[in-house]
Amino acid sequence: MKHIWITLAGLFFLLMGCKEELRSLINENGVVPVPITDVVATNTAGGAIISYKLPPGDDLLYVEAEYTLSSGLIQRIQSSRHSSSLEIEGFGDVNSYDIKLYSVGKSLKRSEPVVVSVQPLPPPIWDVYESLVIQADFGGLTLDFENLNQAEVTIAVEKKDSLGDWALAEMFYTSQRSGKLSLRGMEAEPSEFRVYVRDRWGNQSEQEVVSLTPLYEERIPKEGFREFRTPTDPIYFGSVRLSNLWNDKLTGGSSSSDSWMRTQNGTGTPHHFTFDMGVTAKLSRFIFHQRGTIDETSLLYGGGSPRFFELWGSNEPASDGSYDGWVKLMDCELVKPSGRPVPDNSAEDIEVAQAGHEYIVPLEAEAYRYLRIRVLRTFGNTDYSWWGNIAFYGQIQD
Repeated sequence: MKHIWITLAGLFFLLMGCKEELRSLINENGVVPVPITDVVATNTAGGAIISYKLPPGDDLLYVEAEYTLSSGLIQRIQSSRHSSSLEIEGFGDVNSYDIKLYSVGKSLKRSEPVVVSVQPLPPPIWDVYESLVIQADFGGLTLDFENLNQAEVTIAVEKKDSLGDWALAEMFYTSQRSGKLSLRGMEAEPSEFRVYVRDRWGNQSEQEVVSLTPLYEERIPKEGFREFRTPTDPIYFGSVRLSNLWNDKLTGGSSSSDSWMRTQNGTGTPHHFTFDMGVTAKLSRFIFHQRGTIDETSLLYGGGSPRFFELWGSNEPASDGSYDGWVKLMDCELVKPSGRPVPDNSAEDIEVAQAGHEYIVPLEAEAYRYLRIRVLRTFGNTDYSWWGNIAFYGQIQD
């Protein structure tokens, strides 16, 4: 019981201390603060940066900007008394807007407003929309885009149904600087689509309507995949087998050596591994899952995860393991969306990894039966690489 009273007494004095600190922060004399001065606005994409001179004295608590978006939504942005600038954003056009700036004192009373006019530059959604390149692709369509401001945007794709109504087909969320988005699973029949870009304030671009016919696509059956070992292919780690790469198993972690593939320490880079699909196919794309996708997300974008690699194809591979008879189909990079250092993975990093990294094979690529993946560099600059699972899509030729 004695200890309980000591704890309660300690809590009492702690609360009293917080109260005194709060009283020192809040000035109860009701003084109206002095407005800020020397206000300068620099217009930015969809907003502005406003700098100013703080009023003298120590009564200031923060500076507040108040403005109304074209949608009628009132925005309030606050900046601490230790900063002499603030950023406003959320505009969906290039009209002029009045921004009211208030000094807020420790009494929580506001000064008379200082009004500054801003005229935002074109908002990021405009640039993203203008950059869109929409193409028919295997099983659907692809969208190439640029987002130079790395703004948080939504790219919506709607498809007209059999009744002539628009229905949402896919909603892509991204803040990447550039990229390629794909919509799959559609029949190879003429279809009408419309695409537009939105931001988190509800601003929306124009709508682009396109008519196109998705190309026929199927997943290449993994039952026919076999290792095609050559003298230059690597030794694999422990009991790991190359066939783990196409067994569709993503769970198990380090304790389950059949849920990932890994080359032996000392393999060196570059190195490659070779396999036979069992059929000749014109590839459209492939989806790669990193090791640790489900069970050990700390391994994502680190260690032996491939960062730069190449895909090669052949119908008559050389038995000596050389590149005679091989054609490079594409260069590949595994991109970490957030760009954060290892092992700091954002929610988007993990979400993208779990969905699988998709690589679009150039349409002009020929049909091949044998594939080779050449690893140039891993995220950890290791002398080995590790992989989760891989699946190929396209049109079987025989």
